[in-house]
Amino acid sequence: MSRNEGGAIQTTVSILAVLGVMVAFCAFFTVFLIVPLFSHQIAVIMGDYLYSRAIIELVKAEDIEPLRVFARVTNEMTIGEMRQIEAHDKLAYNEAQYDHLIRAKTASLLSGAGESGALRGEPAQRAALAAFGLHLGMAFQITDDLLDYTEPEAVTGKPWGLDLKEHKVTLPLIAALPRMAEGGRRLVERLMEEPEPSDQLVADVIAWVNDAGGLTYARQRALALAQEAERALDGLPASPARDALRDSIAYAVERRS
Repeated sequence: MSRNEGGAIQTTVSILAVLGVMVAFCAFFTVFLIVPLFSHQIAVIMGDYLYSRAIIELVKAEDIEPLRVFARVTNEMTIGEMRQIEAHDKLAYNEAQYDHLIRAKTASLLSGAGESGALRGEPAQRAALAAFGLHLGMAFQITDDLLDYTEPEAVTGKPWGLDLKEHKVTLPLIAALPRMAEGGRRLVERLMEEPEPSDQLVADVIAWVNDAGGLTYARQRALALAQEAERALDGLPASPARDALRDSIAYAVERRS
């Protein structure tokens, strides 16, 4: 393995590690400090603030190329969130639109982290690590959307069923809708029409989604994307750094919070 190859992978691990620490700190900050005092929404804004502070620290390194990547990523993430908000016909939202959304709002961040780690490596390494981050990020987001259906607030730090309460259509519901009986679809329509759906209504919709196979489909999709992320690493030379990246895949799809 050449010095450039080893440096590219080691730098990627370093950047992903920094991002991991940022995410872990933001999660701690959200669950134990901000949410109890204010709200989930304010906690998200605080996470954005911490991310922007991290960018400021990168500026101090005076290396413009990583900043170009992260400036692009920040723009993509913001556009993704805007697309989710502006979706009008919730029940017509399809899997292709969902994929486009999670690529922008989540996977672009990890793809940018991988790409930045390979800026001093070969173009093939840069592409491979960007692809790794993209697939890992999509698997991570699908798993996160699953947790909204399967895990309580005490585990995730996010109110149970929050996506449904906020009328967000994610992959479990997208996959389940075509297989639902008429009664289930009417229940989902009722949830989308109510400004503040009750916990019981949310629980009933989750039960319909589960019975229609939406949760199983989303899990299978997350696992398939995790396999794509692992394949993207095959073109890189064997090293402890590559092993560390591979280990992160299991966390992305097996986590409960």
